[in-house]
Amino acid sequence: MLNINEEDLKKAIVQKAADEILRQDEDLTSMIREEVKARLDKIFVDRAQAQVSAAIDDAIRDGFEREYQRVSPWGTPEGEKTSIRKELDKVVTGYWSARVNTRTGKPESSDYNTVTRAEYLMTQICAEDFSKGMKDAVIAVTGGLKDGLRKQLGAHMDGMLDELFRIRSLQDQGKVEKPW
Repeated sequence: MLNINEEDLKKAIVQKAADEILRQDEDLTSMIREEVKARLDKIFVDRAQAQVSAAIDDAIRDGFEREYQRVSPWGTPEGEKTSIRKELDKVVTGYWSARVNTRTGKPESSDYNTVTRAEYLMTQICAEDFSKGMKDAVIAVTGGLKDGLRKQLGAHMDGMLDELFRIRSLQDQGKVEKPW
């Protein structure tokens, strides 16, 4: 009697069919291979970029927070321990709190006629805004004054012309518009 294992037979048939399909269609195999490679490359690039970005962020954060101590040319420690973040804070705070001349904005060593750089800068910004506002207001007032004077002079001129000439002109009759 013939002893045939059905499972082994099924596996052999599937294997044979797969081999036949792949042999007959090499284009399909290469297309599948290229697509799998492209997807793996994209996954690798995305994950690698994320890990590199995270590593850079951690290194920068650690670099700004890591404490160090200055040393002399002979290697002996000088001053207190500090970090880059603390030093940057000192520089920025020192810049804005430095005393400057109230007119020029240049640094001064004395306290006479000086303000902090922050106060000086805010004064300059406010002065520019105030100057622009004043200029706009003066232009508006001057324009109104000019229009008022033109109207008043026109009325005065009409009165003088009416006294000088006793004839009713086309303008007097309302048939022609006045030039002012």
